[in-house]
Amino acid sequence: MRPRNQERGIGIVELMIAITIGMVLIAGALSVFVNSRATYNTNQEFSRLMENGNYALDEISRSLRLAGYWGRNNAGDLIRRRTGDTGFPEIYLSSAATNDCSAGWYANTTRRVEGLENTNSPYGSTCVLDARYQAGTDVLVFRHVEPTEVATASLVANTVYIRADPAGAEFFVGTTEPTGFTDTAANFLCRAEAYYISPFNLTVGDGLPSLKRAALVAGPELFVPTNPDASEVVIPGVENLQVKYGIDTTDDGSANQYLNADTVAATQWDDIVAVRVTVLVRSEFEEAHYSNTSSYRLPDGLYTPSPADGFRRMVVTRTVELRN
Repeated sequence: MRPRNQERGIGIVELMIAITIGMVLIAGALSVFVNSRATYNTNQEFSRLMENGNYALDEISRSLRLAGYWGRNNAGDLIRRRTGDTGFPEIYLSSAATNDCSAGWYANTTRRVEGLENTNSPYGSTCVLDARYQAGTDVLVFRHVEPTEVATASLVANTVYIRADPAGAEFFVGTTEPTGFTDTAANFLCRAEAYYISPFNLTVGDGLPSLKRAALVAGPELFVPTNPDASEVVIPGVENLQVKYGIDTTDDGSANQYLNADTVAATQWDDIVAVRVTVLVRSEFEEAHYSNTSSYRLPDGLYTPSPADGFRRMVVTRTVELRN
């Protein structure tokens, strides 16, 4: 008789080999998952940075495109009662704005756009207090009216308006319209805004830099609350604002050179036809196991975080042409 084959089970060696192979496969799968998750998180963070940067530039661009819009009359240097008017009482003398950046700042319609260059104390005791301002960043100013007409019945007390028709325009405050206009005249809400970078978001010392705005509101006053924690935040996570002004030196309607605010001569502000705005946006929270040693090219030179930190950053730039 032939002997029967003896059945054998899995030996300890085979079992150990199988376990080892399984552990290697699991480790590989975990490594792929962790790396994929890290890549996903990084991509999500950069998407948020891009979104925040574009939102900041969208807000600024809207104001830029309206800068110098005065309703039914486009001659900002002829608006009656403007700051510097020698033929009519200047509006700010009878209706000074609380916290105005300077005397008559909000009614200086001869300057639709202006800026301050990396100053250490812009309007430091008025509309942009030192405690709210990030040194080494620019301040960008716009003046215009809102495009929506304001009916007589909708006028609000202590609010600054401009009444305009094709023949002229005039500042007024409150519910009493100035006289001497044609039937084509309309009222428009006056706007004066200063965009700047603050070293904090909602609470002093929270460490989250933000793009903020001081804007003319009813009072009249610049929106600068007594409590600096409540400043108007446009969007958090903006670390730097740099601006260059496009000058038309050949009267062809196009910018021939871009200058910093401190190199724009007083007579050149009327020649600005475009504004190039750059923001450096930063993540809200530091990322574990990440050290940012990158340098970022800004209009005024390279910026390198010092010391290196765990924040992701991105530079976003946009050039906006001003209305003719």
